[in-house]
Amino acid sequence: MKSLLRLKPYLLKYKRTLLFGLGTVVASNLFTVIQPKLIGNAIDALKQGLEIKQVDTWVLFQYSATVIGLSLIAGVFTFLTRQTIIVVSRHIEFDLRNDFLSHIQKLSLSYFQNTPTGDLMAHATNDIGAVRNVLGPGIMYPTDTLMTFSMTLIMMFAADWQLTLLALLPLPLVSFAVYKLGKIIHIKFEERQKQFSEITTRAQENLSGIRIVQAYVREKYEIGRFEYLSQDYLKKNLVLAKVQSLMWPLMFLLVGCSLVITVYIGGLKVIDGELSIGTLTAFFGYLILLIWPMIA
Repeated sequence: MKSLLRLKPYLLKYKRTLLFGLGTVVASNLFTVIQPKLIGNAIDALKQGLEIKQVDTWVLFQYSATVIGLSLIAGVFTFLTRQTIIVVSRHIEFDLRNDFLSHIQKLSLSYFQNTPTGDLMAHATNDIGAVRNVLGPGIMYPTDTLMTFSMTLIMMFAADWQLTLLALLPLPLVSFAVYKLGKIIHIKFEERQKQFSEITTRAQENLSGIRIVQAYVREKYEIGRFEYLSQDYLKKNLVLAKVQSLMWPLMFLLVGCSLVITVYIGGLKVIDGELSIGTLTAFFGYLILLIWPMIA
């Protein structure tokens, strides 16, 4: 957290644009969560029309046009979100690179003698890029998640609070699984980054000291050493990919359990007349909207 506070001056520089971007996140979610309710109302209207054998196509057209219009508006606000928050993160990345270059030019010669070149290259490339991800997607997605989660829950409880509580039972397991796997992924990612730094350092040392390598006939050894580091880097990437590959199958399994509960309990409520088909359909829409916030 203290490290993030150092980025405060960079964020304040673009505070107006960021605030506008956060506003577009709220607007986008607002126009999105209304849509399942309208779809549910349209299905109920269609059902009532079929029962009396008099379907009002104009009403259905109005619902359809409204949903399409809301989708377009939500899409525009989503586009504006990316064009503000993500673009600001790119500007901050540019500022960080300039400040990084200015800073290292002021350091003493002893610092460069004691610091591997690979570490400096990793800071200048991967690390600053990672900071940009924190300031771009790292701001946009949590805000979007919070808005989606809160608005969707309000709509779900308004539709049927009992069904909401039952449908949410498996979803905390999603967050727990993501948390555990996320810690493992973080460790594996750090190991991969460290290996990348070693490869960069080795390559730089060999290129800058190529005449010394040739003078001592160390070409084959250095080639073999570089191949070993590259293979180790490949293995670390594969381990990271395997851990990441567990994420989505597990998510779909747990989310599937929530959908099964909704189908069964919601179906019984529809049969008993406690819930309309349109409301159940809207409930499915809300549940789908809620999946990503639980994962995030």
